[in-house]
Amino acid sequence: MMRSLIPAVLICFAASACSETTQVSDDLQESQTDTANPTGRTERVGANPGERPVRIGEGGPRFDACQAMGRVTGLREAELDVLIAPFDAAERKDSLSAGQLVHICTRSHDQQWLGIVYDDTAAAAEPNADGAATGGSQDCGVSSPVRSKRNYDGPCKSGWVESTFVRLVAG
Repeated sequence: MMRSLIPAVLICFAASACSETTQVSDDLQESQTDTANPTGRTERVGANPGERPVRIGEGGPRFDACQAMGRVTGLREAELDVLIAPFDAAERKDSLSAGQLVHICTRSHDQQWLGIVYDDTAAAAEPNADGAATGGSQDCGVSSPVRSKRNYDGPCKSGWVESTFVRLVAG
């Protein structure tokens, strides 16, 4: 009885493992079309040596580049500091007001920091009746899939914020 079950289980396992495949050759042709930069890497000119860029596409090529949206909330002070790296001692690069919407793209290993992308024109906009900032495109090019994981390079701003002060609203 037991010997007859083993082949059946192996067949089921093999069939489920092969149900969805991705061919390396699917992306190979596309990557080889840029002869000037076949790897797709870009140099970060003038970047701070302590800066840790926000990564997008961590969910894979079938998911949005940033898979969640959050709202800045519960601040102790008037604004939330946006830092260049996920560390308390990291340099401040910007700040966000309560109610600001952000795209959540990545997290630090300890889950204390979120790598975010945000539309800086929304921060300057007047808040609506709910206290949320309005205006700006809020897309920032991260609401659709990217081919592979990479550093975010615009058109919006990016940085690291404490996860305690961002409430998940979508994703």
